[in-house]
Amino acid sequence: MKIENNYIEIIKKTVLSLLYLVFATYTLTYTSADPDLWGYMAFGRLFWESDKFPYKDIFAYLPTYDQWVYHEWLTGVLFFPLYQKFGASALQLLKYFMGLATMVLIFITALRRGADFYSGMWVLLAISGVLVSGYSPVRAQIFTFFFFALSLYLLETARLRKQWKLLWCLIPIQILWCNLHGGFLVGLGLIGFYIIGEALSRKPFVPYVVVLVLSSLATLCNPYGIEYWSFFIRSLPMPRPEIVEWWSVYAVYKNGFMNTFSFFYTIITIIFFTLILLWRKPRELTSCIALGLNLYLGLKHFRHFGFFLLIAGAYMPVWLMAFIQKMKSEFKIQNILQRLGWKIPTLIGIFFIFSTSVKIINQNPLSLKLPSQPNPDIKFMAYYPLGAIDYIKKHALSGNILTEFHWGEYLIWALYPQCRVSLDGRYEQVYLENISREYFDFLYARGGYQQFLDKYPPDMILMPTQSKIYAFINNESKWQKIYADSDSVLFVKKRS
Repeated sequence: MKIENNYIEIIKKTVLSLLYLVFATYTLTYTSADPDLWGYMAFGRLFWESDKFPYKDIFAYLPTYDQWVYHEWLTGVLFFPLYQKFGASALQLLKYFMGLATMVLIFITALRRGADFYSGMWVLLAISGVLVSGYSPVRAQIFTFFFFALSLYLLETARLRKQWKLLWCLIPIQILWCNLHGGFLVGLGLIGFYIIGEALSRKPFVPYVVVLVLSSLATLCNPYGIEYWSFFIRSLPMPRPEIVEWWSVYAVYKNGFMNTFSFFYTIITIIFFTLILLWRKPRELTSCIALGLNLYLGLKHFRHFGFFLLIAGAYMPVWLMAFIQKMKSEFKIQNILQRLGWKIPTLIGIFFIFSTSVKIINQNPLSLKLPSQPNPDIKFMAYYPLGAIDYIKKHALSGNILTEFHWGEYLIWALYPQCRVSLDGRYEQVYLENISREYFDFLYARGGYQQFLDKYPPDMILMPTQSKIYAFINNESKWQKIYADSDSVLFVKKRS
């Protein structure tokens, strides 16, 4: 009987693991290229084709800072040769690996804290929405989520087992992390949460203080030195009202960038986790501080919500396990589960594994798509003016292009060196803040936008047909429309 029970347990765990694997992979199969990808690639190409490190921007015609501090420079250096040699599939495979490795680290951290296999798996299933928001192909955030999960594992292991030497691993992690993505600041913040929590709990906190100081100093190992931190001090307070991922979760939903199901699923998940905490009343002050502060930051800025989910994936399973055990004893749930048996749920799980695997294969998960028109069902999906770009190349047009913000990075990838752009997704790294504000005022037809063309004269204007500025340009006598399709229009200056 014991051997049979062990055999059944192995089957159940195997099916649940495969179910999560295909579900997590399915959430990663979004294949429409993110605009930031082309910024990485353009820098990577410039890096490998230059004799020295590119400290000066050469892609923009608007005034820029004297030094281009690119906090994702190493991502571009890695992505470009991968893409050139192996194509889009290499980038996609890297995304899948980093995404799944991140979730494995979160699961191992939950087990390290005392959770059982099933509670860890159920919480992972609940938080897998993080894979949708952070892994749009293919962004530098894949490294930040991975290093965040790895840092969380090391911090928790050191705290629970008093293995302080593990904390030294955070120092080389920060060196690599800070050169791949600016999200390394979240890692330093996580160490800070542990300092506060352990100090208030009257537990050893000095090792965390030491490693925070050394990790912060380690971030100076970058091509820009101290100027790297000067950039962050300058850019972090900058308002970003035009960037969706810097909006609050409610603003993202209200403006149609999150569907109703996802929004209410998010709210219900937060409420459920909160109720578990209120019921359990854990004495781990450090965990509660890290959860609470990351929830606040995540609700305030949508781009930070993934960190709350990752922390919840590591912390919540052990508390959920205790809750489930209490429900079994008080409401006799165990009897209901025994009557249901294990064969029917296992067969249902196998069915979903098979059907989801078929969906993954049908979506061509290793491809990289460049949509040429917006998708009304996916408002956040980027699209590209491919027809207008082909027209520019075919007619050998060159010069300065005033273009839509989200198209800028693809244009510097596709049209450099014959064309330079107005402003793009690197705006806080390259462009002066007042220049960025003037650009967005022009783009959204706000007060004084007419003077922008006279102050920063372009040779071409490439805009979406739905943009607010389109009607103004179309009625201008100085500009001539030479190309248009359903979603983009290209103007050039009329010749005298």
